Amino acid sequence: MSESKVISIDSEKRIREKLIAATGRVMAREGFKGLDRERVAREAGVGAGNIIRCFGGVEGVVDAYGQSEAFWPSARELMEDAPQGFANLSPEQQVAAFYKSLLVALRRRPETMDILAWEAVERNDYSRRLEEIRVRVSLEYFENLQGEIPEGTDLSAIVALLAGAIQFVASRSRRSSSFGGIALNSEKGWQRIDRAIEALMNGSFSASAQNGTPESSTMTGRSPGSS
Repeated sequence: MSESKVISIDSEKRIREKLIAATGRVMAREGFKGLDRERVAREAGVGAGNIIRCFGGVEGVVDAYGQSEAFWPSARELMEDAPQGFANLSPEQQVAAFYKSLLVALRRRPETMDILAWEAVERNDYSRRLEEIRVRVSLEYFENLQGEIPEGTDLSAIVALLAGAIQFVASRSRRSSSFGGIALNSEKGWQRIDRAIEALMNGSFSASAQNGTPESSTMTGRSPGSS
């Protein structure tokens, strides 16, 4: 009578880590449509049955990857990159600090930038799962905002446009050394983008409110992390 096979806790942890990392590599290289159980297992070098056993399916391992800081920075990481005296900044400067921190964090994650590029051409349940995770992190960060936002400010539209711009430029830098005359392969180029973020945000809340936009000043629907 053969003995039942027992998998140690350490071994299962390593298998989970391999599958999570493999999921990111497959999405970055082949997109969301190229993601399936066999491909992820082959990339990880483990049996495909481990995906069901450890995560319940591909959806579960995508969620686990999305929740890892290998994919997206936590609100804590973004706050650590924010300037000292964050609470004393104006709301506009605080939002600008978010996007500047996000850009730094994305540049640390080339795999994530490749995945964001796939989002522009492929949308399915996997891409939506990653988007929902980004939304949660962004909302968690924005709970730290201090100060009053003028009534009538279309905050959702402002942050959506900036989010799209940041994600596009970050993804573009993986395939091109420049965009619109800005060098994406030099720190001077990224410093120009930082200054542009500050300039775009400067006075944007007041201008939006004065234009009588119908949206609430609270963030609803899409958040700064969605696209």
